[in-house]
Amino acid sequence: MKYKLINSVNANYSTIQTILTNRHIPLEEVEHYLNTTDTDINKPEALGEDCLIAAAQCLISHISANHNALVIVDCDCDGFTSAALLINYLYDLVPNWVETNLKWWVHEGKQHGLNDCMDYINSHDFDLILIPDAGSNDYEAHATLKALGKDIIILDHHLADKISDDAIVINNQLSGYPNKDLSGVGVVYQFCRYIDEKMKTNFADYYLDLVALGLTGDMMSLTSIETKHLIMKGFEPKNIHNPYIYEMWQKNKFKLGEHITSIDAAFYIVPMINAVQRSGELEEKELLFKSMLKYEAFQMILSNKRGHKPNEMERLVDQAIRMSTNVKNRQTREQDKTMEELESSMINLDLLEHKVILFTLGDKELNKNIAGLIANKIANKYQRPCCILSKTIDKENKKTLYQGSARGYEATGVTNFKTICEAAGAEWCQG
Repeated sequence: MKYKLINSVNANYSTIQTILTNRHIPLEEVEHYLNTTDTDINKPEALGEDCLIAAAQCLISHISANHNALVIVDCDCDGFTSAALLINYLYDLVPNWVETNLKWWVHEGKQHGLNDCMDYINSHDFDLILIPDAGSNDYEAHATLKALGKDIIILDHHLADKISDDAIVINNQLSGYPNKDLSGVGVVYQFCRYIDEKMKTNFADYYLDLVALGLTGDMMSLTSIETKHLIMKGFEPKNIHNPYIYEMWQKNKFKLGEHITSIDAAFYIVPMINAVQRSGELEEKELLFKSMLKYEAFQMILSNKRGHKPNEMERLVDQAIRMSTNVKNRQTREQDKTMEELESSMINLDLLEHKVILFTLGDKELNKNIAGLIANKIANKYQRPCCILSKTIDKENKKTLYQGSARGYEATGVTNFKTICEAAGAEWCQG
C-alpha cells in the first residue's frame, strides 16, 4: 500500500500531538485545544458593536411597534438551524409577537438569499426582513426593499464584496471577528447573546445544540478552538433540547450512544436534513423546519404513518423524523440509479481516459438537486475531478448555458472548480 506522511515523524511527540500538529494545531496549543472552556467563545462585540447596536435597536423597535416580520430560511442544515435558533430565541423574548407577527419562508428549491422570494415579500405587509445564513451580497434586492420602506437584518458568514448600504449586516467575514470558521448559526447565536446582555436575559445558551448541528452541517473547520468548543458543548447530553435533534438522538441511540459527537451528527442527523433540502417537497421541508421550533414541534397532527387508524393523531416532530428518514431512503435510491446510469456512460464514452470526468446532459436527464452528491461520489470513487452539467436555454439573452455541479479532487491539485472555470472565462459558474 502506498502512502505519504503529512510530516516527518517526531519521536518526541505523542500520538495526539502528532495528529493535531499535522492538522496545523501548534504544539504549544495542543493542551488548550484538548481542554477548551467557555472563555474560548468570543464576545459578540467582536462582530462589530455598531452593527450589533443597529440590528438590536431595529429589531426591538419593530417588535415594540407590533410590526410584521419575515425570516428567510436558507436551504441547508446551517440555514435551518440558524433560522430555528433565531425564531425560538425570539419566542422566549416575545412569544405573542412571534405567534402573531413573525412569519417564515422556506425556499422551494436550493436557492439562497432573497432573489426568489421578492414576489412573496412584496405581496405581504412585512416591515422587517430577517435573513440568517444568507443575503450578504443581494445588493439589488436590499436597495429595492429599502426603497419600499422595509428594514433588513442579515446574520451571515458568507464572503461578500462589501457591506451593503441598504441593510444591517452582521457577518464574521466582513468584520474583525477573529474566527472565520463560524457558520451562520454561530453568528445568530452571538447576536442573541448580545441581546441577552442588553436585555439582562439568558436564553441564547439554551440553543447550543442547534449551534453544534449547524456548524457540523456546514463542515466548519474544527481547527478553530471556538468552533470546536461550541460543537463539543452543544452536543453535551444536558444541552440537547431541540425537539428534532433530541428525538433523532433517541431514535438512533443504538448508533449514537449516550453522547452525540460531531462525527455522529455528520453521519446520522445532517444527511436526513440535507436529503429533505435536496429531494423533499416544499411541504416536507416546512414540516421538518416546524419540528425544530419548540412551539410547533409537539402539536398533535393527523397521522400519515402506514396502517394508521382513522383520525389517529401523532406529534408533529414524530412525523417529521419518519418523513426525513423516508426522504433520505428515496434520495439514496435515486442517487444509486443515477450513479449506475452515469457509470455506464463513462464506460461507453471512454471518459476514464480523461483527467477530468465531464458529463453534459440534457435538461431533464438529472435531478439538479442531487448533482453535487453524484459529482462527489464519482470524484472520490474514480480519484479525479468531476463536473456534471445540464444544458439549458437562457430565453431572455438567447444563449445556451450549462449549469450544474463540479467537485475537485485534492490529490490532483484541483480543489476549486469554480476558480478554474472563472479563470478560463466562464460567464456563469455554480458550485
